[in-house]
Amino acid sequence: MGIEWALVPAPEYIETDEQARGLLRLATRKVEEDPSDFIGFDTETHAKHLPFKVGTKKPLDWMNDTVLFWSLSFRTGDTYRRWCLQQQHFQYFAGLLENPNAQLVAWNAKYDAHVSWNSGIDLWQSNLIDALVLAHMYDENRYDHGLKSCAADYCGLHMTPYKALFDVDVHGNKAVEFKTSLLDLPIEKVVDYASYDAYACLRTAEWLMEQLQAIHIDTSGTTYWDYFLNMERDVTRVLWRMERRGMRIDIDAMKEKLPVIDKEIADLERDIARECGRPDINMDSTKQLAQLFFGEKVDGGMGLKPIKMTKGGERGPQPSVDKEVMGVLAESGIEIADKIVRCRSLKKTRSTYMTTLIDLASYYADGRIHPNFNQMGARTGRLSATVPNSMNMPRPGEDAWGIREAFVAEEGKKLLVSDWEQVEMRIMADRSGDKNMIGAIIDGKDLHSFTVAEMNPDVDYEEVAAAKKADKPNDRQVFLVKMRQDNKGVGFGVIYGAGAPTISVKIEISDADIQRKLDEMDDRKFNRELKYKLKRNPLLSEEKAMIQMGRERVAQEKIDAYFSVFPSVKHFMDRIPEECRWSKDHDIYGNPDPKEWGFVQTLTGRLRRLTDIDHGNRSFRGHAEREAVNSIIQGTAADLAKAAMLRIEDNEELTWLGVRLLNQVHDELVMEVPEENAELAAPIVRECMEHPFGEGDEALCVPIPVDLKIVDRWSQAK
Repeated sequence: MGIEWALVPAPEYIETDEQARGLLRLATRKVEEDPSDFIGFDTETHAKHLPFKVGTKKPLDWMNDTVLFWSLSFRTGDTYRRWCLQQQHFQYFAGLLENPNAQLVAWNAKYDAHVSWNSGIDLWQSNLIDALVLAHMYDENRYDHGLKSCAADYCGLHMTPYKALFDVDVHGNKAVEFKTSLLDLPIEKVVDYASYDAYACLRTAEWLMEQLQAIHIDTSGTTYWDYFLNMERDVTRVLWRMERRGMRIDIDAMKEKLPVIDKEIADLERDIARECGRPDINMDSTKQLAQLFFGEKVDGGMGLKPIKMTKGGERGPQPSVDKEVMGVLAESGIEIADKIVRCRSLKKTRSTYMTTLIDLASYYADGRIHPNFNQMGARTGRLSATVPNSMNMPRPGEDAWGIREAFVAEEGKKLLVSDWEQVEMRIMADRSGDKNMIGAIIDGKDLHSFTVAEMNPDVDYEEVAAAKKADKPNDRQVFLVKMRQDNKGVGFGVIYGAGAPTISVKIEISDADIQRKLDEMDDRKFNRELKYKLKRNPLLSEEKAMIQMGRERVAQEKIDAYFSVFPSVKHFMDRIPEECRWSKDHDIYGNPDPKEWGFVQTLTGRLRRLTDIDHGNRSFRGHAEREAVNSIIQGTAADLAKAAMLRIEDNEELTWLGVRLLNQVHDELVMEVPEENAELAAPIVRECMEHPFGEGDEALCVPIPVDLKIVDRWSQAK
């Protein structure tokens, strides 16, 4: 996109106390005279890393790193200027950086706020804005939201990559990023680089703000900039606080699990080595696995027909052994493939969860992990987390190794864990306006039990509800609970856009039902579909291919029955892609045309733009259609979560009681509270979540009740 700017201003280096006093007077006057103007801010740190890997990298230690150099940039009159300052003058500018009237803007502001806090400055006392969030809001589909990329594309500002600062290191060798200090560079280089960051951030943020102000998200004239100020700006602050607080880990409990999982991994590795006749096989080697499964038998391979090929490289396309292929091999009854899949899964559990939690909690003096929350982690608006991924810990029922048991409350405190009950279903009821779904929810019925009763005339709702609560269920009740679980899988599959093939592997289907659906097929359709199945997976036997065909037809039958109970849900799912397509050429909000995308919106008006909604390729178009529906449901769930987090964090009574938000996992919030205040805090938290936009303000047309538990360990909440 790019625009032409005046020449970039020359960098200015503040070396002396007198120069610092002069800049402080100038900046203070700027805030007083132009309080709505942005002030660009950036820090350069010692680039301290964690002493161990998380995944494949050693992340930056933003919990302990401090400011080495720092920069400001703002406009005086019609002239932009940029300054680089030393660490020694950082505290001197506390009055400016903590001024509640200052509009500080930084790129990835949470990071700058962390290192500033470590250096004695609380940036959150100012009106700190994260320009990275603005960039995501302007174009959530963009691949690279980094400052250097956005500044170049939006403002024509071409910045120097950090690594390019170092032609060679102090020993004359080719430099490696983050292994050579800024202190080793000529000061002119540092001043130019550092102050350019603040300047580019300022100019790009100003440009982004103008774009967001021009985007209307409703008929009343509300702009996307208004949405940012009302929601996302404050979410950044809350996430930063959650990162600082961290979550306490029972390190000893985790360490006790390591010998057990190590033995299981070793047993599988021994079996795999024996069965393939290769004691030194490396299951992480794609070359070795490709040779094992697809190599000629005379060379020790199995001689299987490749399922798909890689894109190529120096050796050209090769048989793929990616996760999908390994799953197909295991599904096809190849036992060694199943063992390799299981072994890989165990190794991932060990490295992703166990050792990472142990390493991080052992490193930090408080015995806690301090995840990095990504505010725009998903295009739907949901959060994500890294170092570690605290939002991806195995859920109850899937937590075979008890990972959530390791998350504990501090001594003298409790965990307060609360989540909305069936929130996605309630959002679907609200968005679709389905009378049956709304009525069941308002009547206080369990929606999945209600669905079973409506789909099966010989089943009564009260019978299913009682079976669900039975401590010692009889055979009939066990059967009904399974039916409820299957219908739950169908319901969630439907609202997440899953088709019959996906749903068919997530629900129980009897052999009789499979055979019934196969018998209903005419010979021509049966043979055509069987041929397609065998072509798609040449390792499938005819028997297994027929089972898949039958299962998918049973699943489709259940989907159709689900839509017969909730017809407006089906109408909603058909209507949304059409409205998204229509919005590409018709904008009722008065935004500029033409557009390259159609859009849908969440409850708060946040946009999800879909460029492929009318794509000529059926696969691309179908994916965009499913994403359109899913973005409304999951995106609205994210809206509710963010709004509830803000209410909880800003509630003075909860603050006085010592409630501290620690983690957010989609529809679940994890808090810590002094043990003696837990019972007092619980109803206040419940009210904040059930009315996330304010007391008495009903977010949806149906209630959103909260299940709330006071526990010692996260695992006890379910």
